[in-house]
Amino acid sequence: TPGDPPPASPPAPAPATDATPDSDAPIEEGPSEDEVADAPADAPASSVAGLTSRERPPRVDGAYVGGSLGGGLTFARVNDLATPTPFFGPGGFLRVGEVLYPWMTLGVNAGAIAGFVRNQLVVQGAFLIEAGFLPVPKRAPLSILVGFGAGGGAVHEQGAAARSGFGGAAFKGALRYDFFPGVNRRRPSRGGGFSLGPELGWLGFTPAAAGRPMSNVLYLSLWIGYYFGS
Repeated sequence: TPGDPPPASPPAPAPATDATPDSDAPIEEGPSEDEVADAPADAPASSVAGLTSRERPPRVDGAYVGGSLGGGLTFARVNDLATPTPFFGPGGFLRVGEVLYPWMTLGVNAGAIAGFVRNQLVVQGAFLIEAGFLPVPKRAPLSILVGFGAGGGAVHEQGAAARSGFGGAAFKGALRYDFFPGVNRRRPSRGGGFSLGPELGWLGFTPAAAGRPMSNVLYLSLWIGYYFGS
C-alpha cells in the first residue's frame, strides 16, 4: 500500500567452502618404515664409534697370520759345558691359525731364539701347536696362550771342539694383548683387522730325566698380525 516501506531483500548466500584439498595438489610424504629399515649396513666410522662393546664387531675374528719379534733370557743346562750365566739375545716366531670361537684360537707357531754370554752362544728352535683363550672377548682382546710341541738347541763355546745340546718336548705359556689401531675407521662394520701388541711369556725345553739337558726362556716380544674376519 502507498506509504508502506518496501520489503527487505533476502541476505546473499555465503560462498560454499570445500573442506577437502584439491585432488590435483601433490601431497608430501615422509620416508616409510621399510625405507628406514633398508638403510645401508656399512655405517661410517663416526656412527660406529658410539656403539657399545657388545654391538661392535669382534676384532679377534677369522683366520689370522703374523709373527713376533723380541728378546729373551735363556737359562740352559747341558752335559759337557758349564753354563752358570743366563744367555740374552733376539728371537722371532711365525704364526698362522683360526679363531674357532670368540673365546678360543688354535694355530701353529714356529721359530727360533738365540742368546749370547761371554764366549758362549745358544741357538734353539721349536714347532708348537698353540691355543689361545680370551677370558673377556667382548671387552678386551687379552689372550692366554699355551703351546706344546717339539724342539731343541745347542750351546757353542769358543775354543771347544764340539757343541753340547738339548732337545725333545717343548712347552709354552704367555700373555698377549692385541691393539687394533684405526680399525674402527677402516673396518667399522667388519670383524678382524691389523693388530699389534706386547707378548710376555715362557718357552721351555724340558729334560728327559732329572739332571739331563734343558732350557727355559723368558721373553718379551712384539706381536704383529692380521685377522681376516669371518
